[in-house]
Amino acid sequence: MQAISTSFYRWNLISGVKRWAGIQNFVDILTSMDTARVVGVTLEYTALSVLLELVVGLGLALLVRHGLMQKWPGFAAFRVMLCIPIMIAPLIWAFYFKSMYSPQFGIFNIVLGWFGIPPVAWVNSSSTALLSLIVADAWQWTPFMFAVLLAGLLTLPEEVTEAAIIDGATRWQILKWIELPLLKPILMVALLLRLIDSLKNIDLIIVITQGGPGTSTEILNYYAYSTSFQGFQVGYGAALALIVFVVIMALVLALMAALNRTSAKGARG
Repeated sequence: MQAISTSFYRWNLISGVKRWAGIQNFVDILTSMDTARVVGVTLEYTALSVLLELVVGLGLALLVRHGLMQKWPGFAAFRVMLCIPIMIAPLIWAFYFKSMYSPQFGIFNIVLGWFGIPPVAWVNSSSTALLSLIVADAWQWTPFMFAVLLAGLLTLPEEVTEAAIIDGATRWQILKWIELPLLKPILMVALLLRLIDSLKNIDLIIVITQGGPGTSTEILNYYAYSTSFQGFQVGYGAALALIVFVVIMALVLALMAALNRTSAKGARG
């Protein structure tokens, strides 16, 4: 409630001036070119990171399920090892990747040096900084997508798959026409959780890039944080944070509605 009431004021922490602004903070945010730029960066960051996590997570889940079903040695331990990154606190993970992206001493540039490739300014260049953050985010949270999708794949009825194999269906046809439709509710839940978490992510940006170089990695949540605690415009920052909250809630409601429609179709079927 305090954040909501603060969003209706112009409040500068440096001068201490606090005056009623009504909805002017929200009007300024929604008509600002800075907001449009930040929204674009946020959408790019969220879409690419979640898509990468989904594709790689599903691929790993299919691989590990096949290994478990074939009783290949070591796959049970491999499944556990893949989940290690999600056990690390996001802030600590951010510091790990900050050191790994170091131009002189980072492991990525050391590996490139082995092949005679010059160092890359991973997070020090506006052309690669956002992609570098996406890789760091996906490296930690792909195991989450993998674990959820593997659990879903292992619960699918084997009778349907076996019948399709007898009818001559290929593995790709089984995956496309049988397994993915059955897995759709779990996919949507996993996407919902990751989209929410990605939209409110701030640890990587604070530790690694601080929104830079320039404003190339400034997403909505960091924009609200920097406006409040670096620009000291608390009212404006509170309004930004409230807008982020509304966007996340709208996304949650939309995906829940889609999930309910999917469940209803499944029940009728």
